Amino acid sequence: MTADISIIIVNLNTRELLHDCLTSVFRSTGSLSMEVLVVDNGSSDGSAEMVLTDFPAVSLIRNATNEGFARPNNVGMELAKGRHVLLLNSDTVADPGACATLVRFLDEHPDVGACGPMLVFPDGRTQRSAKGLPTPFTHFCDMFYLDRLFPNSRLFGRGEMLYFDYSKAAPVDHLMAAAFLVRREVLEEVGLLDERFAIYYNDMDWCFRMNASGWTIWYVPEARVVHHLGSTVGNVNRSFALFQLLHENVLLFYQKHYGRTSVALYRIASLMGFVLRSIGWTIIAPLRPSEYSRHMMIFSWKTLWWALPVWRPARVMKMNDKW
Repeated sequence: MTADISIIIVNLNTRELLHDCLTSVFRSTGSLSMEVLVVDNGSSDGSAEMVLTDFPAVSLIRNATNEGFARPNNVGMELAKGRHVLLLNSDTVADPGACATLVRFLDEHPDVGACGPMLVFPDGRTQRSAKGLPTPFTHFCDMFYLDRLFPNSRLFGRGEMLYFDYSKAAPVDHLMAAAFLVRREVLEEVGLLDERFAIYYNDMDWCFRMNASGWTIWYVPEARVVHHLGSTVGNVNRSFALFQLLHENVLLFYQKHYGRTSVALYRIASLMGFVLRSIGWTIIAPLRPSEYSRHMMIFSWKTLWWALPVWRPARVMKMNDKW
């Protein structure tokens, strides 16, 4: 029998968070029929064993190693039988009825391809989950702080959308995939996540393809999900390798959707922007000494060095590559 909703959760060593997430899921669907699939990325903290013991109704797929975000979700979507498919992070807790509200929204709006809830931090603050799709112009605005100088501008602030009203339902270009409900017909028409975007930008690429195919994406604040990611203020990401992976995926995104010239424009804007950042943090660091300012100074110079060879070929697809 086809379920109303298939919920796919990818997990890596988040045993306690996953337990809370699964507990909330069974309170969030109301009278809907559902199936829950957990794809475990080789966890070593007993996550998989906890699922087998505490949630026997959940289908567990076990990977031997960490396979990122895109591929495990695709595995889950290929197995899913629901009319709608929800990608849900393991570090989320859905409010009672949240999933049912999202399903009802798609059922009542057949032209909507996907929707997402209001995401909030554990302390109740709203997370900025709605974004504009990246373009060479939005990157230029980011590099030269135009989006921060003019946060209410629909022109300069289109990328971060700081002007977005999170109290009202509205169509958006992109929603954070921490909780993202997709209609079955969209999967069949648009396809699954592009696995070349293993961790970053796979959701951006997916939303781009949905928009290009004529499907709308809606933010639905009547459904609420607590999202733990980023709730600890002050953590400093010291992994420059992750930064490089992020930007290589950005370059792949630009190449795929805007062409090779856009990759060069991205690098040039990055080069100019990080010249300003490097100089700025070099001045700030000795005036306001702290671990964070020192880190940002070093990080900015490393990023500038990465951006310098604007002619360097990136890890981008060839024009005849297909997703």
